[in-house]
Amino acid sequence: MRIEVICTGDELLNGLTTDTNSPYFMGRLFALGERVAQAQTVGDVRDEIVRALKSASARALAVLVSGGLGPTADDLTAECAAAAAGVPLVEHQPTLELIRDRFAKRGLKFTENNARQARVPQGAEVVRNPVGTAPMFIQKIGGCTVYFVPGVPREYRALVDEQVLPRIARLLEQEPNRVFRASRLLKTVGLPESHLDAMVAPLAKMHPQVAFGFRTHAPENHLRLLAEAKSQADADRALLEAERACETLLGAYLFGKDHDCFGAVVGSLLRREQATLAVAESLTGGKIAELITEEPGSSEYFLGSAVAYHESLKQRWAGVAAELLADFGAVSKEAALSMAEGVRAQAAARYGLSVTGFAGPGGGTAADPVGTVYYALTGPTGSEAQRVFFPGDRERVRSFAAYQALDFLRRRLIGV
Repeated sequence: MRIEVICTGDELLNGLTTDTNSPYFMGRLFALGERVAQAQTVGDVRDEIVRALKSASARALAVLVSGGLGPTADDLTAECAAAAAGVPLVEHQPTLELIRDRFAKRGLKFTENNARQARVPQGAEVVRNPVGTAPMFIQKIGGCTVYFVPGVPREYRALVDEQVLPRIARLLEQEPNRVFRASRLLKTVGLPESHLDAMVAPLAKMHPQVAFGFRTHAPENHLRLLAEAKSQADADRALLEAERACETLLGAYLFGKDHDCFGAVVGSLLRREQATLAVAESLTGGKIAELITEEPGSSEYFLGSAVAYHESLKQRWAGVAAELLADFGAVSKEAALSMAEGVRAQAAARYGLSVTGFAGPGGGTAADPVGTVYYALTGPTGSEAQRVFFPGDRERVRSFAAYQALDFLRRRLIGV
């Protein structure tokens, strides 16, 4: 089944806004075993939007269109949809009443331009927006079903999950000579993309029904498995066989699957052990704390992070001795160990984790150039520190350092 995506909005073309909607839909669609065949971004130009709608609907059986459904003069999608379908725009009275009621409940004045959001192509199916004012509407253009949703990410995701994907799933069920698919996303850390590719290359030959794809989401690298067969049972079986082979091969590099988040995975390991964690961060500036607190309920195991950037606060907050800093410097294995042990003692945590280094662009020494990172972990079984070097700009060094330190803890928790 051919499915396409159209995003509208000048802000997407001039760099003011990043399109996060399309990747979201693509990921959810892939979980159904389907892929987007083509995606395009069109500015706020009537002729170009109409042309994109006509060309996409001529190729595809389903098209998802986002953006341009608001109340302002540059929100052109509804009128372009009507033009592409060859029908007039009409006012959808129930939607207009909902918009007026929403403004009244919020104590806001209803201005007439907001009525634009209640105008839809004649004959379109209108679906209420559960978290916003502009509705979703569904329009047939030739033999193609086109889904129009707002571009606001919160509204987009709610409608994609609750309305668009279930409808596409029903279309898939009706498709003649359907190819059944099953997919899995395997997530690794500490393994470069080229190494991941080289490791699994022999497995790809052993599992011809499964396509192996790669995606870098630095510092993570992901392996996408997509099995295709003439029945769902056969697709599921092929996927499971390839997945198990990959799990065995990847070992501790594999930290999660599908929607697993790195910080949440580490958190679940801490929760399983009923352990607590305290962190002392220098160059990462709180990135480790951000990763570990992505998961709701992380206060069960995460006690806090001391962002001890200056040497004086390494002494006060992490208990690092002034003499140690004078002898070895703030970027050293000795300083990292002292930071981890100090913050663990201060917080009375089972585990203490620390990271220090040179993120650049300034700093560094001949022995420890910019990109050098020391991290340390202390816990019931002892303390250990390591040195690593990350090439790249400041943000890359900081991001990789945070992941590396937290992965050090993850590996300790899984016993490797």
